[in-house]
This record gives sequence, structure tokens and C-alpha cells, in this order.
Amino acid sequence: MKHPYTIGLEYGWGDDALNIEGHHLLSRLSKMFNLSSKERENIEMEFTETLPAISQGVGAGKTALKAYVEELENWFPSQGDRCAQHLGRMALDVGMTKNGWKSVFAWMESIGLGTSFAMGAWMQGDEPEDIDIPSFFDEIVTKLGI
Repeated sequence: MKHPYTIGLEYGWGDDALNIEGHHLLSRLSKMFNLSSKERENIEMEFTETLPAISQGVGAGKTALKAYVEELENWFPSQGDRCAQHLGRMALDVGMTKNGWKSVFAWMESIGLGTSFAMGAWMQGDEPEDIDIPSFFDEIVTKLGI
């Protein structure tokens, strides 16, 4: 599963160049997911290995990156924990495999939602309130078989 910061890098470097606005947008994305400088560096180093040695771009990817960052800023800070908890509970209800748990928990942990996901998976009592899960989590939904 791709880290959302990697997706941001793909948008920002869409034409094989990143401009200053793209850099600022990536910084906002990094802060949203509480990436340490080491984590950010590791993701960026892995990503830059895929870039061509010579770039002809001008940073045109900033438009797609800006849309991505602003869309996440609209819901992630206020709803991310709730969505992760709901996904954890739904995964428990359909039956979660050990491998599914490990990979999804690691991904959720990497974006700061590991505890909420775990709480949902092990919650007891009343059913959680049904909420709309953003398309951001589509790969997780598929991985968990929800």
C-alpha cells in the first residue's frame, strides 16, 4: 500500500520537476501525517530513485498536488481517526486475516491512525455509527475484504 505522502510526491513531480509551491504543499502533507524528518527523507529518497536523470518539466504537477492536499485537509484532521476506527470494526465484522491486520495496521500507523484502527478492531459493545468512508481508504477496504 502506497503511503499518501508518496502519492503527493507523484502528483508534485508529475512532469519530473517540482517547483517551490509544490515543495510547500508537500510540507503541508508531511505535517498532516506527522512524518518525522527521517521518515520523510526515506520516502523521498525511495521516490527520487524513480525519477529520470534529466528533467524537462517546470513543476506542472502542483495543480494536482494542491487538489490532493486540499481535499485531505478538508476531512483528514477531523475525520481520519473516526474513519480508521470504523474500518477496524468493519474488518472485525467480516473477519480479518493476520496478514491483513499486520499490513493495514502498519499503513495506518504510518499515517498516525494505528491506534484508532486498533481500537475499532477490538471495540466491544454497541455497533459503531455508520459513516461514509472516503475514497482515500479504497485500497484498505479492498485489502480487508470489506
